[in-house]
Amino acid sequence: MESITKWLEAGLLQGLPVWDCAGLPGKERGKLRLSPEQLLQVIHAEELAEWSLGMAHKLERPRLKKRGAGAPQKYRESSVFLMAVVQSVWRKSYEQIIDYVASHPCLARQMGFGERTISKGQYWERRQALGILPFLFFFLGLAGQLVRLGVITGQELIVDSSLLRAWYKDDPGARWQKYAGKKAVFGYKVHTVLCHRTDLPVFVVVTAAHVHDSQVGWLIILLSALLYGFRVLIVYADAAYFDGKMFRVVQNILHAHPAIHYNLRRQGKRKLATLFFLEQWQRLVTTPRTAIERHFAWMKRYFGLKYFQGFTYLRVTQFVLLTYIAALAVALAAHRYQRPDLYRRRSMVLAHV
Repeated sequence: MESITKWLEAGLLQGLPVWDCAGLPGKERGKLRLSPEQLLQVIHAEELAEWSLGMAHKLERPRLKKRGAGAPQKYRESSVFLMAVVQSVWRKSYEQIIDYVASHPCLARQMGFGERTISKGQYWERRQALGILPFLFFFLGLAGQLVRLGVITGQELIVDSSLLRAWYKDDPGARWQKYAGKKAVFGYKVHTVLCHRTDLPVFVVVTAAHVHDSQVGWLIILLSALLYGFRVLIVYADAAYFDGKMFRVVQNILHAHPAIHYNLRRQGKRKLATLFFLEQWQRLVTTPRTAIERHFAWMKRYFGLKYFQGFTYLRVTQFVLLTYIAALAVALAAHRYQRPDLYRRRSMVLAHV
């Protein structure tokens, strides 16, 4: 218990570099229309990318296969990484992002490219070689900055998951999942922890669709509290998380209140519930949880979470993390321009390019 307390007091923010995130002068009304160059500068993307890659290299070796003697690598990992971020934020294809960067020298220099930019084949290979950890650390770094700025508090957390249909019918990382009364889905599941204050994500993990929520929920709630040093007051979850391990983590370790929905059809418990109890339960538990359902709908519609065209666990997880990075980048940019009304308004913050 003592070691857990030390983790809670330290957290991710102790190791996250400090950057200038002071407010910027901007428009009090209307759209911000930030270009890729402006967005990368506002969120300190280059410094954050270097930190993320450095953290990832401490935990795993580079994935790019060596080809023996020959010319050294021409493009830096951070350049490939930043191109992937811009590609996902503006929802461009591989061909579109390659052409866009090649035709915008200022953006290419800002990403760290020289006179020549990367080709599609090399970009695809180098992006896959980055693995998952750099994208995860970049996401955590953005969330950490929002925690420092007070946008994310972590006092009220919501945990839930959403299914993503596999793009390829023989995807080796996907599995079948069947819910009662619904059609079976072959794909993946995105498990998310949300800060209820601003409805912004603080942690995300991707699994195959058949993995039950109770197997992941307690872990990502605990990791969220440890990484950011949250003092959690309440955790909202649906009946899938009604599990002994979840209650032990929330009550005994986090010392928070578990507002976890209970299915009254289980074991004949319907007889013990009164109408007053059902009304209070609906107000206190079910209503706040609708925020994460809106979050998944928002991510799928406005940030393109469901429109991926790739397969294997590595590529799908990269795509999900980059999509969540886009959401946090928009929120951080809106905060720096002193526009809290635009935290979740992608089209109002980003320029059309």
